[in-house]
Amino acid sequence: MKGRTSIAIVLFGLAVLAGCADAGRNACDVLQGQTACAQPSVSARTPGPQIAAAQFFGDAGTSDYEKRFLALLAHHQLGAMDRANGTGPFGHDRHEIRNSDFQATYRTLQQLAGPVAETHLPPASSGDSGERHFDGRWRVSRQTLYIDAAARPSAPKIFDFSGLQARSVEIVLRQAGTQPTDIEGTCDGTLAIRAGGGSRTIATGMAFRFRLSGEDDTVSLFPSDGLNRCVLRIRPSLAPAGAPLSIRREETADPALAAFDSRYERCPTPDPTTGLDPLSRAFYASRWLSQTCALPIGKPRLLRKSRDGFNAKVEALMGAPLSDSAIDKGDPELPLDFSKAPKLKLIYLSSLEFKADFSGCIIERLIRHHAALGTKVRIMVTDVLERDKDDAMLHRLAAEFPNVELQEYRWRADRGAPIDEQISQLHKTHHIKMLATLADDPGRSRVIIGGRNIHDGFLFHRPIDLSRYPDLEQYGKTDGFSLNYYSNWSDFDIEFADPATVETLAAHLSTVWLRDADTNLARPFSIPVRSDGAPPSGTARHFISVPYEDGHALEDYFVELVDAAQHHIQIVNPYLNLTPKLAQAVDRALARGVRIDIVGRIDLKGDIGGKFLTALNKLFVEKYGDRINIREFKAPDVVLHSKIMMIDERLVAISSVNLNNRSFFHDSENGMTVLDPAFYTRMKPIYDDYLAHSNPVAANVTIPWAYRLLFDEDWVRQAF
Repeated sequence: MKGRTSIAIVLFGLAVLAGCADAGRNACDVLQGQTACAQPSVSARTPGPQIAAAQFFGDAGTSDYEKRFLALLAHHQLGAMDRANGTGPFGHDRHEIRNSDFQATYRTLQQLAGPVAETHLPPASSGDSGERHFDGRWRVSRQTLYIDAAARPSAPKIFDFSGLQARSVEIVLRQAGTQPTDIEGTCDGTLAIRAGGGSRTIATGMAFRFRLSGEDDTVSLFPSDGLNRCVLRIRPSLAPAGAPLSIRREETADPALAAFDSRYERCPTPDPTTGLDPLSRAFYASRWLSQTCALPIGKPRLLRKSRDGFNAKVEALMGAPLSDSAIDKGDPELPLDFSKAPKLKLIYLSSLEFKADFSGCIIERLIRHHAALGTKVRIMVTDVLERDKDDAMLHRLAAEFPNVELQEYRWRADRGAPIDEQISQLHKTHHIKMLATLADDPGRSRVIIGGRNIHDGFLFHRPIDLSRYPDLEQYGKTDGFSLNYYSNWSDFDIEFADPATVETLAAHLSTVWLRDADTNLARPFSIPVRSDGAPPSGTARHFISVPYEDGHALEDYFVELVDAAQHHIQIVNPYLNLTPKLAQAVDRALARGVRIDIVGRIDLKGDIGGKFLTALNKLFVEKYGDRINIREFKAPDVVLHSKIMMIDERLVAISSVNLNNRSFFHDSENGMTVLDPAFYTRMKPIYDDYLAHSNPVAANVTIPWAYRLLFDEDWVRQAF
């Protein structure tokens, strides 16, 4: 095993040494999305890949967790080298590159990445199960500090940057307002500053100064390993005074949070040969998909109604729901009563969208209350779906309260990637849905997952009039490719209040929050450990999928679940554009006599690109309408958005996962899978309610020939 550790450390150096291998193609290290031999570093100390590898593996490089992580890293690096050199699936045979270092690196990566080709991870034969912590340095950390001198109050503020598990750290200072801003300060360690195309290094204790000159102007700071704190003063240009702002290293200032963020689990995994049925084997198996260990399901709250879903978030933050009359008025400035609000340590809000409408304004005000009390807030949204007023609301919040950190997800293709990957930069999204609130009193902690976004379409039947509020967006378009789209969505969420479950799901989300900034590669959350005796007592597992980094592990998981079905599959899902592998699993299930019932929404007018999505759904009906009981959700003027799958009256999956190519190839996703007949019994009335609001779908459908030709292209189908 020590030999493998040595190989692992050496391979990163080989990736750098491979140089420009063929006709200007670069085979440098792109593990972090950077070309190490082509881009000079401006960091005061940015470890190169070889140093990073040594720090990552250290003396514990042969542990089971590190070996799994290494396989994922090597798998990613293989893809990056193929793209950079046009080899493998991108055209040329790699043997055409006549560079011995490139060939040696490629062979080593293939050896290390080999296990990713297997669907399941074999469990470790020894070692205890339970919680562990990982402190290897492997990622690029990049955070944004929003600056608006006009909005910043005079009270001192603190921004924490994370160097946890990072081999390099960048803090991007971004102008959120329009007023030119002067920033001056000192640091207790070496700091590199990049601004206006140039860079300079500031020694410990030396004063520095720079200016943000206009809206969206940026300056990057690169703290050295020894830097723990900077003291800044932010002031409008030419103003005599300014507001103090401290920048702190988070893992030093808050070691408890660092321990929380570095958590991973060793999951007891029963021997699949000891009498487990196929569905149980699929549930307990460990795979490249990031999953928690099995958890007790407890008594989670099922949130079927729109107002229940919205009010669950309000109650988690305010301690009490809004009344129906308050919601009916649609006043985003309505009085909010915080007298029952919990005292929170950490808020996670992860959503496809966070809109500047009534819903978004209320949630923003609730978060603002906790931010003013010093609560750390972490918000993740998709950049390409936010409009100007949405951005302005979130940027203003983050500028006023630096303890509110905002990540606006945007995926970027590797240099040299093929045209379909270049185009996918426009539609890959962050689709993980979670609100997690961790309270000082653990009994008041909550986590909510499911399908709903922060958008009035999940609360109101029709758009409410927001014309009196110039800072809010009047969403209202009902069809076509428009970010101003509006539909009333019928959706489903689930809320957990068990403190251990809340902490586990929030810690799981931390692996995405602390992903590599250049590639979006996230650290795995668990590894399997052989369990002797009976299966673990837990019956629920949370998963997070990043399909372009984990080898499409979510697709393999859903295929395995469908293959395990013996009698009955019940689905609620509006998008029916199956991947080829999932379609084959459905065909196998039908061939062995499994009954499949689907409540969908064939006509998706109101969604972005509704005509295209409708055509894809009709292709599904055309193929399966005579073999699957397909029903269309027909509540008046409501578009189905729930994602539920139930198998053999025993297993239930509640998630953000659409049954389309996007969810399995492009978008990050999450969900909870439960193996428990009693929980199915609780969910059955929810399914029956969807059934009651649906009508049978006729198998004979009309699909324009232009759509048929368009969807013959795999990359087009994958975009929807």
